[in-house]
Order: sequence, then structure tokens, then C-alpha cells
Amino acid sequence: MFMSKITKTFLLVTFMGTFLAACAGEKPLPYVACPKPYILADGERLMQSPEQSWTAELNWVDLACEVKDASSMEIALFVSGRFSANIAAQHNATLPIFIAFLSPEDEVISRMSKNISVSLKADKSGDFVGFQKMIAGFDVPLDTVSSGTQFIVGFELSAEELALNISEKNRRLGY
Repeated sequence: MFMSKITKTFLLVTFMGTFLAACAGEKPLPYVACPKPYILADGERLMQSPEQSWTAELNWVDLACEVKDASSMEIALFVSGRFSANIAAQHNATLPIFIAFLSPEDEVISRMSKNISVSLKADKSGDFVGFQKMIAGFDVPLDTVSSGTQFIVGFELSAEELALNISEKNRRLGY
């Protein structure tokens, strides 16, 4: 079997690092599967009111996790979306999002809010930009992570904005 010199070197360094860690008497960190991230369907859209001159939508969320020590895991979330103009103008917005860590029984273990700043100079209605944000620094106790835990992301919405999202979703689904 042919292996490149880089692959051989990588395998040797990995093996030696594992061997030295074992010789040093360190216990290996436990394996814990990362919680699943989701976008809350009713919180995926935010429209500026009352003029509705722009619309923001969340369209993708992912996360990376790493066990820090025997009792905690560090999580970084990656969020992306689309910011579009409904009229030609310069648009600047601070988009408030929430991140909730939920138990398998859908109970909130922890919750936080973050802001995403976006701007767009729209020459015409329909112009848009994509936005991406990495949100790092979540420390989660390992004893709260199981196969059913999840992270939920969405826009912080007023009651009116939430009602608008629900009616728009129902309209699109034909209800």
C-alpha cells in the first residue's frame, strides 16, 4: 500500500502523542456526542416593521464541540442566513438571535441572546447579502449532554412578529 511521506509522518506523530499521553498517566477524556443544532421554524424570519424595508432569514446552523475535561464540553455554534432589501436603500441592522440548550424532554437547560450586525446597500428591491457568525464559548456540563439534547436557534421576536411568522408559514403550507 502506498502512503505519502506526510501521511506516514502524521500517523507517527499521532501514535507517539497517544503513547506519551498514556505514559504520563493521564486518563483519556470521555467520548460524548455533540448535541444536534436546529433552527426554530417559527423563529427563522425577522422583518423590520412597520415599513418592512428588509427581511432577515436564518437558513443554516451547525456546531462543533470538544470535551474540555472530565466534566465539561465546549461548544461553538455556526449560524448563517440571508439579509434582503424590500426597498432600495442603505440598510443597517442588529439582528437579535437566541440560543437555547434543551434537554431530551424539551426543557431549557440554558439560554442566551446574541446580536448579529449586518449592512446592505441595496440598489433595488430584492438585493441581498449572506451573513455568517460563529458564536463560541458555550461551556456545557457533560452530565447534561445525552442523545436527545439539542441546541435551538432563532430570532428574538415580539408577539406580533411571531404571529406574522406563523401566519406566513401557514400561508406557504396552504393551511
